[in-house]
Amino acid sequence: MARLPRLLRAAVSPPRVSRSSAVTTMERLSATTHLVSSLEYLVTEKDRLPGGMNDWRVGREQFRAWPAPVRKVLDVVSGPRGSRVLHGARVVAAAALLAPLPRRGRLAADLVLSATSLALYPRNHYGTDGSDQVAFLVQTTATVARALEDRPRAVDACLWFAGLQSVLSYATSGWVKVSSPTWRSGRALPGVMRTKSYGEATTWRLLTKYPRTSHALSTGVLALECAFPVVHLAKGRAAPVLVAAVGGFHLANAGVMGLGRFLTSFCSLHSAVLYIAGPRVRTWPDGRVERRDDAFPVAVGALLTAALAAGVVSRTRQRRTVLRGRGDEREMTTASGNTLAYRWAGDPAGALGPDAPVVVLEHALSSTPERAEWLASELAERHPVVTYQRAGYGRSGYAGSRHFDIDSGADDLADLVAHVAGDRPVVLIGHSLGGYLVARAARRLPGQVVGLGLIDPSHPGEMSENTGTQDPDGQRVTDVLRQMAISLRLCLGPLLKSPDWLSQLPSGVRELAEAQYRDPTVWSAALREWRGSLARFRLYEGPLPATGVPVCLVTCARTNELTEAQKDLQDEYAQVAPRSVRHVLDVHRDAVVGERASATRVAGLMTEFIGGLAGGAADREEETADARSRL
Repeated sequence: MARLPRLLRAAVSPPRVSRSSAVTTMERLSATTHLVSSLEYLVTEKDRLPGGMNDWRVGREQFRAWPAPVRKVLDVVSGPRGSRVLHGARVVAAAALLAPLPRRGRLAADLVLSATSLALYPRNHYGTDGSDQVAFLVQTTATVARALEDRPRAVDACLWFAGLQSVLSYATSGWVKVSSPTWRSGRALPGVMRTKSYGEATTWRLLTKYPRTSHALSTGVLALECAFPVVHLAKGRAAPVLVAAVGGFHLANAGVMGLGRFLTSFCSLHSAVLYIAGPRVRTWPDGRVERRDDAFPVAVGALLTAALAAGVVSRTRQRRTVLRGRGDEREMTTASGNTLAYRWAGDPAGALGPDAPVVVLEHALSSTPERAEWLASELAERHPVVTYQRAGYGRSGYAGSRHFDIDSGADDLADLVAHVAGDRPVVLIGHSLGGYLVARAARRLPGQVVGLGLIDPSHPGEMSENTGTQDPDGQRVTDVLRQMAISLRLCLGPLLKSPDWLSQLPSGVRELAEAQYRDPTVWSAALREWRGSLARFRLYEGPLPATGVPVCLVTCARTNELTEAQKDLQDEYAQVAPRSVRHVLDVHRDAVVGERASATRVAGLMTEFIGGLAGGAADREEETADARSRL
């Protein structure tokens, strides 16, 4: 018992880790990760055999655009003999680092591990995980520190880099989890334990049987990770406790989830954490005074401040671009108080005269009209076309005067149609969620909407597990939309990679489309719409109500590789229409209106469909009467 007070005092005392011991501990734990990784590789060949996850004949295809000389080197390095030689060298180097070696020997071993990790990454691209990435980062940092061992300031910069990486990884992981209701509710841990890759049956049964314990453990993980930056407060007095706690966390994961390499790879950063969290000046028993150089975090802080300022400027400019729009938008206010920005694509009269149907395009979730510019411009060559931004998107304002659901969007669309079309007939064309929305809006405009164009429309039954969806409760989409909105509000837009679809758009709308993509209001509006849609979808018991008007249905065959259940949902849109035409395109939902070739094909199909509606004008009054009787 007498030792307990001493242990408690030690636990809350500032950590006293020397510069040399921090580097040595860091490189040795990281070397253990490399050692285990290479031994695992050498004793298991199943994933490298023909048809395996790491069959090089398949993996090399991702590098086919690289120069021929580089690909030849990759083939040599990644072939059976080359990869065995490299992994054998890694085993020797890692084992050497676990033994006492002079400085030059340790530097040579660090160089071997760093270089072979880089050389083998293409070969093991589909077999690496977070532990391998952290091990490469740590070993490379240790290599630089060993090479500059006679320059304490440079070694301190390396340790600061490694320590801050650790603090950042835990804090980021924690705050991302906090944004997820699944983690906050305690459902995440049982879900992980149920998976085939990381699950463990006994632990899953216990967590399921004792939900309060599961919730307490989830809360503890969130608190531990989110609070990890506290290691820097009070001269690092909390650092030993927090480092020991996360070490225990990794140890538990190793035992339960089989993540043994995560234990050594992430814990290899802990010596650097203890070094940078402790007092700046350390006096050792032999009288030696060691002073830590803290220029690195000062420089990082200055860079982060400059980056934040640049992010604010960038967000302000992009918001101005969004509000400026294309210069020819008009505005109208709906009955709900929302302000909708819309524009005519081409001549409002159209090539077919003032009596031709007005075509109104409805965009997808988290999208904007500019994403469908190819489709709009193609249709506008013959028809009067209106595009608009739903409430909260771009220049359109959301009044928030009532609780939002999918019917709110349908009501706004009906008000827009009445405003732009007057007494003229209307054809509504909607993409993805916009397809479901126009189907609902058509029922509010009996007699005026004469046809629907549905481009891979969302279906309220698609969230059912019977459809094979990987996100049956919609939580994955919810998390993505929320994280995008939060990140962009924090001015992190410059860090967001330009999407691949941007280069497919007409050059004249790319700047605006990219500004909209980086605009947090777009993602906030999408999140609001998605939640409203989920509320409707969860109440759905089927079947779809009758459309009352002819339908042109375009289904994208490559949308999640349609299952039979998903095909049935798409078929239902055709079945509830008095007349329908059905087309299946071998394209993904995200590309069907964004790529010129597919958009041109869709425009041709829609033009043919609208022409058929005009040819059946004599039957329109009878169809209208039938529609009204059904509604």
